Amino acid sequence: MDMDLKEVIEFLHATARSLGAEVTSPWFYLQFGLILAAFGVAFAADAAIRARVSTTSLAMRWPLPLRRLAHVLVGSASTVVFAILVIGARVTMYQLTWPSRSYLLAVSAKLALAWLVIRLITSVIRNAFIVRVVSISAWLIAALSILGQLGPTVDLLDSDQVSIVLGGLRLTPLVLIKLGALLIVALWLTNIASNFAESRINRSSDLTPSIQVLLVKMIRMGLLVLAVTIALGAVGINLSALAVFTGAAGVGIGLGL
Repeated sequence: MDMDLKEVIEFLHATARSLGAEVTSPWFYLQFGLILAAFGVAFAADAAIRARVSTTSLAMRWPLPLRRLAHVLVGSASTVVFAILVIGARVTMYQLTWPSRSYLLAVSAKLALAWLVIRLITSVIRNAFIVRVVSISAWLIAALSILGQLGPTVDLLDSDQVSIVLGGLRLTPLVLIKLGALLIVALWLTNIASNFAESRINRSSDLTPSIQVLLVKMIRMGLLVLAVTIALGAVGINLSALAVFTGAAGVGIGLGL
């Protein structure tokens, strides 16, 4: 316990020394000035975009989720412009001088991107639980990246110590997290595509109502299977191994019944 307390105290002292050196450095005030300038340009650009772009007529013929996404982009124009300017300043300073001299710019860019991702994703999701999960995940990733612990955390989540091997299938927390995120995005895109196809089919006067319903169901099922297949393949899950495992599970359940 004493050793742990000593390590914590040393870490706090090192953090305080690094913060003190950062604040007393002239590069800190240069970065702070660039961030303030980016804020000013971002708000001016936001006012100009709002004056020129009508959110009521924007993307009127697009599907509803895409319309919401476009409205959020217009409403978050200041954040978008600020993130672009800060990232540009960070890249420029990174190429011209030491990376530590643009650390504040990197932190501001990561926070702005986290806020923008949360706004964009939550604008098309109506499930409060998923919105909360996305928000917490985005801020957690930003915090880990700022602290420099994102890489070690990813390695830990993908290590053999926390993995489970089922036949030829290797599952880790990182794989499950990636699969969940990809499934959410894939199912959202599937819903948009199927709703668009349904609206087109329902407008056709050459098809009977029963044929229209059948086509819509077939398209939804096909897109759903395609989305799940793409998500599984994107995270490196072998579909043949998954089929063997599913078949074995089915046989076990059948024998149990």
